[in-house]
Amino acid sequence: MIYSLNNAFYYSNNYSKKMNGKLTYKVKIKDEYIRNNGTASIYIQVFINGRKKIFPTNIFVEPKMFDKTKQRINSKHSNSKDYNLIIEKILADINTIEVNYRLSDAELDVEKLTNELLNPTSWICFVKFWENELEDQKETIKASTYRQQLSSLVKLKEFKNTLYFYELNKALITDLEVFLKVKKKNKPNTISTFFKNFKKYLNAAENRGIKVGISSSDIQRTTFKSDRVFLMPEEIEKLYKYWKSEFILETHKNILSRFLFSCFTGLRISDIQNITSENIVSDFLIFLSQKTNKLQRIQLNKSAQLFLGKSNTFEGNYTDEFINRELKDICKITKVYKSVSYHVSRHTFATNFLISGGKVEVLQKLLGHSKIENTMIYVHIAESITDVQILNMDNILNN
Repeated sequence: MIYSLNNAFYYSNNYSKKMNGKLTYKVKIKDEYIRNNGTASIYIQVFINGRKKIFPTNIFVEPKMFDKTKQRINSKHSNSKDYNLIIEKILADINTIEVNYRLSDAELDVEKLTNELLNPTSWICFVKFWENELEDQKETIKASTYRQQLSSLVKLKEFKNTLYFYELNKALITDLEVFLKVKKKNKPNTISTFFKNFKKYLNAAENRGIKVGISSSDIQRTTFKSDRVFLMPEEIEKLYKYWKSEFILETHKNILSRFLFSCFTGLRISDIQNITSENIVSDFLIFLSQKTNKLQRIQLNKSAQLFLGKSNTFEGNYTDEFINRELKDICKITKVYKSVSYHVSRHTFATNFLISGGKVEVLQKLLGHSKIENTMIYVHIAESITDVQILNMDNILNN
């Protein structure tokens, strides 16, 4: 009889199994010691280079219910299917560890096998490697980068909590992409970001000399140019009226103060979260960009100054995630029918700046873009809007 689990096959014969010429195992029952209830423990006996190790299964059955020939629980036992699955899972894990060490040209011993079974290490498990590497970098990378890469790691854990390096192949990458699209309902740009992070840690593993089942160069990451959502002046006006309203919630007012401030300055959420009164010098905002690490200087127009508090700062302390959730509620209340996140304020600033006659070179400097190509995207958006607006003149003769 052949048992299969996770592509590992086990032949139920009454002899020890041999793996790579170094590791053998056998499923046994400790029938020399019978408990008070008449049962005995089932265990797995492993030999590695002549050294023996016993791994308990926490399964107890009457000796007559264990088939020593097949090395499995007798089918007559009421829990035979569940018990045999537990045995198969342990054997599959042992086999997986042995195969991974063999493919990595690493020597496996009793201590390493025991440790890997209890807690797969970063040497054989990609998820564990990513987790350890990310924590090591926590103090040296930006908080926003850490959160983004942690978010990708959480998704990978949802897909497969233990992912051995040798399991990485093109078929798994395809399954992972389907998982992100169908199960997580991620958009193309989000999936692209996930695989950017995935490749980063796969590269790091390769650089450490860990042998993996697929090269990072085999994973194609497409950059998607999604439509940039921005607000038109009349939509900004709706938010402003709510901001001025005496009925507005305090939390909404504090969040809208930040959002509308960015609609008139183009600040990223990572920068707005770090702004203090010390960054306001007369009518200028001077700050070090969290993303580019560049010192930026922006003259504040009167509209932007409206949303600063009395102490030239913003009230309340909120996470990025909370701000984005509340912005969606605010848009429902104000009947702004667009998918709005905080970054929409940056797109709003850039688009309206150009529509109002601003120069693209100035916008590049205000947004802190190192390449003019990034800024030109907003030029195309602004041009498309003005093209539509000139066609609206046809309505004059149609009235």
